[in-house]
Amino acid sequence: MVSTNKNFGNTIRNIRLAKGFSIRQVALQAGMANSYISQLENAKRNIPKPETLYKLAHGLRVSNEEMLSAAGIIQPHLLTTSEISMPKSNDFLPVYRQISSGYPQGAQEDIDGRIRVNDDLLTKYGLENLLAFRVRTDGMNRIIPKGAIAILAKVTPSKIMNGDIEAVIIGIEAATLRHVYSYPDRIRLESDTWLSDSFKTLEYRYHDFEKNSSPIKIIGKLVQVIINFE
Repeated sequence: MVSTNKNFGNTIRNIRLAKGFSIRQVALQAGMANSYISQLENAKRNIPKPETLYKLAHGLRVSNEEMLSAAGIIQPHLLTTSEISMPKSNDFLPVYRQISSGYPQGAQEDIDGRIRVNDDLLTKYGLENLLAFRVRTDGMNRIIPKGAIAILAKVTPSKIMNGDIEAVIIGIEAATLRHVYSYPDRIRLESDTWLSDSFKTLEYRYHDFEKNSSPIKIIGKLVQVIINFE
């Protein structure tokens, strides 16, 4: 699900009104300024990062899952071992250990199992526009742990919304997940990790990115996270 600032603002306003809360009450419970809540409801602020969404969920007395859903962030799906296997069915997506440049061509040595794709994702994007890989770093470990499976959908630069989580290749490094922010003059990549000293914010000229002369390549938007606890 993709949420716009307007949709998100309308959703949290409707939740607040349905519960009979004033903006001031929500702000006090969430530890936020009244003006910030008002700006969110009126689409004058971008959809917040997950840690801010959790505070807002507390202020509105809803679950974190409901708030993340309102923001268009797909919640992790708890996977059982029976859902990961090596079948050859076209309904299954190969899970790559790493992606070094563009979309992989199916080298068997790079495949770390196959996973059944959610029917909603198949309908929305089509199997040919989806890609899965194993998260190998802690760069997004506040919300996506190392070892999780990230499912991506192909996107064009014009479809990127600020704060989206994208799989990005930087130079010759393997793909990694980052929040992406696009401005007229630059592209900013932000981690979301407890190890902030190890993962710095990176910025690149938008002109270079637009002309494909930048060291960064965006290969897909995160649409689902799958975590196996077994």
